[in-house]
Amino acid sequence: MINQIDDLYKLLSGPLQDLANRNGIEVKVAAHYLDFIKEKKVIRLSVRHLIYANDIVNSFDYYYTAVLPYDLNGFSLVDYSSPRYHDVAGFDIFPVYFPSLAEPLVTTQQYLDFANLKEGDSVLDLGAYSGLTSIVFKGQVGASGRVLAVDADEKNALAIEKNLMSLKNVLNLHIDTLFGAVWSHCDGLQFSSEGNMGSSASEIVGKSRGDNKMIKSFTLQKIVEIGGFEAVDFIKCDVEGAEAVIFDDHKFFDKFRPRIIIETHLVGGTSTTEKCISDLGKFGYTCELINQTGVTLPLLQCHP
Repeated sequence: MINQIDDLYKLLSGPLQDLANRNGIEVKVAAHYLDFIKEKKVIRLSVRHLIYANDIVNSFDYYYTAVLPYDLNGFSLVDYSSPRYHDVAGFDIFPVYFPSLAEPLVTTQQYLDFANLKEGDSVLDLGAYSGLTSIVFKGQVGASGRVLAVDADEKNALAIEKNLMSLKNVLNLHIDTLFGAVWSHCDGLQFSSEGNMGSSASEIVGKSRGDNKMIKSFTLQKIVEIGGFEAVDFIKCDVEGAEAVIFDDHKFFDKFRPRIIIETHLVGGTSTTEKCISDLGKFGYTCELINQTGVTLPLLQCHP
């Protein structure tokens, strides 16, 4: 684990504090959390997740408007300092349990705009995090369609389980799940689980961000074999850099031609965008890079 105290002082005495000041954000520190204050709006983040401090400062409104805040002594607080249920803005079916940061529906809507889902379609949600995107996809494909939520972080898997139980209780709908990492082989890999959006293979994010352990890994072809899929119509891929290694899968693309949307990332200072375009180009895909609303990471829309 990182030395959180040292990292905290480095963050607050360096570029983060300067960036916060330029954006009109005040950063206050308590024993176990940081408050990011903009006017009367507050985002609270666990010290454990200091790695996301710059994201909060750069994309304050994106994370603040994702869920409904509550009043705290005249301030409107969005509290991401511990796993908890939130009322998601624009999603009023039931409260959603998040391990930490919330998934704003504005990004999910971008997925839907591209996916063109219809009743009976089949979806792979790679990097399902809390399961909210899977639930929204299920609402589009209906009882006759299939959604498989794939994630490798234990805390995320717990959130998925809780939220899918709510889905079952409220709407009597079922979503399949698979615990493990999508990768280029099925031999297992070292994975850094941090209970947040950025969990990934240790060789991508290093071993200092989360709890590192060996977990199961699956290729795209293995995932559809395990799930018994006869068709795949859409893939949402948000796997924190693993997108650079998963799409060179001839067995999968010999049979399946889904639409794919990818959140690409920087790995070792290099964007994964060109690797995804190159790999998918082998199978006749054309790709278009678009802005992701509210954050700096782009989305890559891939058409078969």
